[in-house]
Parts: sequence; C-alpha cells; structure tokens
Amino acid sequence: MYDNRFGDQSYLDWLALNPYEGLSHRLRVLADTAVVLDELHSGRRNGVPVAHGDVKPSTIVVRSDGSSSPADLGQLWTVDGSQVSARSTPYAAPELFLPGAVTSPAADRFAFAATIAHVALGAPPPVRFAHQGLDLQQLAEQLRTHPLCAAFPAFQHRLLNALAAPAADRPLSLSTWLEALLNDLTPPTLAMTSGLPLAPGPYPPPGEPLPPWSPPAAKGPSGSSSQPLTWVLAGVAALLAVVLLAGGAWYLIQQIDEPSDGDLVVAPSRSAYTSAAPSPTPSPVGDDLTTARAFLSGTWEGTYRCRQGLTGLKLTLFVVDDHEVEATFEFFPVSSNPNVPRGSFVLEGSYSATGFTLQPDHWVKRPGEYVMVGLDASFSPRAGQSIRGEVTDAACAEFQLKKSSTDTRRPPV
Repeated sequence: MYDNRFGDQSYLDWLALNPYEGLSHRLRVLADTAVVLDELHSGRRNGVPVAHGDVKPSTIVVRSDGSSSPADLGQLWTVDGSQVSARSTPYAAPELFLPGAVTSPAADRFAFAATIAHVALGAPPPVRFAHQGLDLQQLAEQLRTHPLCAAFPAFQHRLLNALAAPAADRPLSLSTWLEALLNDLTPPTLAMTSGLPLAPGPYPPPGEPLPPWSPPAAKGPSGSSSQPLTWVLAGVAALLAVVLLAGGAWYLIQQIDEPSDGDLVVAPSRSAYTSAAPSPTPSPVGDDLTTARAFLSGTWEGTYRCRQGLTGLKLTLFVVDDHEVEATFEFFPVSSNPNVPRGSFVLEGSYSATGFTLQPDHWVKRPGEYVMVGLDASFSPRAGQSIRGEVTDAACAEFQLKKSSTDTRRPPV
C-alpha cells in the first residue's frame, strides 16, 4: 500500500495525470521498480527467490521525487509452492491459468512486460475472452498502429518476444531488459527495420541486443554496382519520351479530323463532376468506435473483489461522445458477503474500440470511510455482452460484468 499524504500515487494514476509524457519518460519511471523486483527474484536477502505475485500499474507506487517501487511488499510470497498465485488477467502469465498454478519470479517478469504493454498503449493489453490470458496477436497489431510506439519496431519486437517466450526464457534481469527497451527508442531504430519480423521470434539471452539488422548496401563510387541503376534510369527516360511523342501525335490528328467550333467553349456537365469525385469510403476506426459506443452504452451488472471481499456491482455507462464516457458505480452486498454497505459514486474517463479507463470523480452516496476506485477494462463487442477488467486499487482485483439492459442515463452531478 502507499500513503498519498506524502504525494505518493499509483503508477496507474501517474499515467492518467501525465497523458502527454513520452514513452521514454514513462519507462524511466519504472527503472526503480525493475531494480526492486530483480533483487527480490535473486533471493540474495532471504536465501530463496521471492515473487511479488501481482505486478501491474495499480500495484506500483510513484513517489513525489519520481522514484517508484512495487506496492504491497508485506504480501510477498516465497517460491516454495505453498501459495496460490493472484491472477490479474491482462498481466497474468499463461502458466498461471493452469490448475494449481503458483506464483513465481518468471510470472512477475511476464507481468512487468505486460505492464510495459499497458504503458505503450495507454490501456490494459488485450485479452482472449475464450481462453483468458493475453492476446499477443491483437497486441502486436495495436502496438504497430499506436501513435506512442508505431515508429519503434525494435521496441515492439523486444516487448513481444518477452511476452511470447516460455517462462524459463523470459528476461532474467528486468533492469537490463528495460534499458534495452529504452535503447530501442533512440532515433537509429527508425532507419534500420528491414530485419525485424512482424511476429515474435526467439528471444535473445538477457542483456544481448536483438539480432543485427541488415541496412541497405551503400552505393559504390563507380563500377558495376552503379551501372544497373544507370541503365534502368535510361530505359525509363526513353519510355517516357515515346509516350509523350505518341500522345502529341494523337492530339494533332484529333485536331485535324474534328471540325472547329470557333470560340465555342463547352463546360462539363454537373454529372461529369459527380462521376469524377471519388466515392467516400467508411472509416474502419469510425466503424469500430460506433460499435464500441453501442456495446458500452447501457447497464452492466456483476461483481468485483476488494478489501471488504466479494461485492456486487451495477455499472451504468453513459457514452458522451467518440472519446469520453461517464459511469455510475453502485456497489452492494451479495449473499456470500452480506455485511457490505450500499454506496455509489461517479466515474469519468475515455474509451477506445477495445477498452476503457475510468477514474473516480465524486461520491453520490458514501458509506463510512469507503474510498472510490477506478476501472480498467479490455473488451471485444464480438465476444459477447460481457466485460472483464481490473479495479485500479492496490487492495482490489478483477471485476466481471454482463450487460443487463440498454438503459442508460447520465450520472448525477
């Protein structure tokens, strides 16, 4: 946990409050967290490796001086097989979905890499609803097109490799791996991309660079290397000359054969202009946002889990426009946890075609000392009327919702 009286905040909150920070700065904030995790995983202090077990943006603390560290250090688990692992779906390693799975430093390393994916996308990485876990194929496409990282294919390549690697092959040193990612964001990366595969390939040993790229061969000052290009250019020039001569001859013949109308000027008809104008094509992005807007708008019901235990949740989502969304968060007791009080508050945030991020705004009905929480979710309208995501508080876990109706209303002021 952390104490925000001294300016501490979760990394998730830090990202929300610093939306215009570049990717390099976002990654450098995590440098101290990588060092702490490496130390825990090494086992140097306790004689046995230690796993955090739930690494994600909401469980990383950013202090007022810009340093960071994992939160909830009082709940660390030694790797002795005695503790069942926590599982936050967008950040959970594939092996954690197996029966009887336990936490491990390797799972922490996957979660740290998934956190980097969240940093690059500005939202939780996409998950596979049918089989759970991270959807690497969809993530690769989002990284390829996202404004923050589209220009850095080496960064995408290294991140995807870490997430696709078997547990034993994940980066052993997160600090070294993070530094390599930062190096991938340097300008030379932009000029050398021909050797990078689109899909993740074998991950190189920790600390080593990606396989070397092959930049285009430099032109020789003279000799055979320049001759083919010369001949090609000459051929193109000759072809253009023939086309121009043929066109000119055809024009002259037409002028001779057709009678002249003197000063008569013929203007093209309205239909001529109409046929020449290209027909508009629908925007895939606009279509996706329209689908997401219809999908989100309405009333959703389900549960979430925080410090007080399993709690009922009714979330009424009101889509303001193509970017903003507001919600009324109503919580209440469930049969297995009847002592939870009723309360409600308002959240505001943004959404995309594949997810949303909601931040607390104000209380409608506050019971006792309860605190408001935010929500992060990835979704796919084609996967059914359900949403799963993370409650953005270090003491909380997942939430699960199903759409109960299309009724919606703007939250109370």
